[in-house]
Amino acid sequence: MDIGTHALASLALSRAILPRAPKLLWAWTIPAGIIADIDGLSAAWGPATYLAWYRTYLHSLIASIIIACIFASLYRLCVSGDTRVRLSARSVFIASLLVQWLHLALDAAQWQGVELFWPFRSTRIAADWLPSVDPWIIAMLIATVALPEFFHLVSSEIGAKDRRPRGFAAAIVGLTIVIVYIGSRADLHGTAIAVLQNRTYVGESPRQVGAFSEFTSLVTWRGLAETESALHELDVHVRATRFSMLDPGINLFKPEPSPLLQAAQASESAKLFLRVARFPRATVQKMDGGSEVQIRDLRYAAAGEIKREPTVIVDFDASGKIISQEIVWASRDTPR
Repeated sequence: MDIGTHALASLALSRAILPRAPKLLWAWTIPAGIIADIDGLSAAWGPATYLAWYRTYLHSLIASIIIACIFASLYRLCVSGDTRVRLSARSVFIASLLVQWLHLALDAAQWQGVELFWPFRSTRIAADWLPSVDPWIIAMLIATVALPEFFHLVSSEIGAKDRRPRGFAAAIVGLTIVIVYIGSRADLHGTAIAVLQNRTYVGESPRQVGAFSEFTSLVTWRGLAETESALHELDVHVRATRFSMLDPGINLFKPEPSPLLQAAQASESAKLFLRVARFPRATVQKMDGGSEVQIRDLRYAAAGEIKREPTVIVDFDASGKIISQEIVWASRDTPR
């Protein structure tokens, strides 16, 4: 999820779990709820560093506990000595931990996933239910945060007093609606996956399939299916009656096995890339004086990621020896 969504979700959760806490709590929970996304800055050091750091170490349960301890310790050192503040370091720790877990849950529901159990397991958990930026969740959270403030202004104008902590009921209702919405996305995603699995592609059964959500549509999913000889891109349209349709799609055939392809896949750059990639596709091109192998992960195009798509390029000389290998940012004009 984007930083704005995580900030709004952290604020809503703070109001739900500690409704009578002073607003000072927000100064700790909102940064705690977004700090894991600092690993996105790794893109400035190139796509290889981005692959190694993004959604990995800081997006784990171990990191969330450590960060919560740091926030609680800083609060105790900087603020808790003030007798005017009715907020304990323990409350800051609990709230900081819970907003980070909410952050991890939202990111795990997306297509890039998180290494939740690092360092014990490096497997990424990615449910593929949500897009990178979900305008519906953003709208729900804005309403959850803004409506109580609006009604407070109205009630203060007429002289009425708030009997309940401001924003508590709205936070509970808003977060419940978000959970129901994500559950609906998960149900539709399951239907799209079933549609992709229960068909053949150019006479072949799928080895694995994936469905990635559109930016605004709940019923249209970008599908990927891998068979023995090709990768297939197609749209899945899930109807309210659970009757679904597939468009004709695009068939991207795999290159024939070759020593060049095998050597490229065994390179260090490719190993790093393939550890994360779920739908890799290689292309082999003849170049002046040699050959070039490119490896891309089709998830990025299916999920609509146009800014940060890593790809592997391995160059060979005429004798088939690797002369260079690197992970670069893909451009849309690069052949797939």
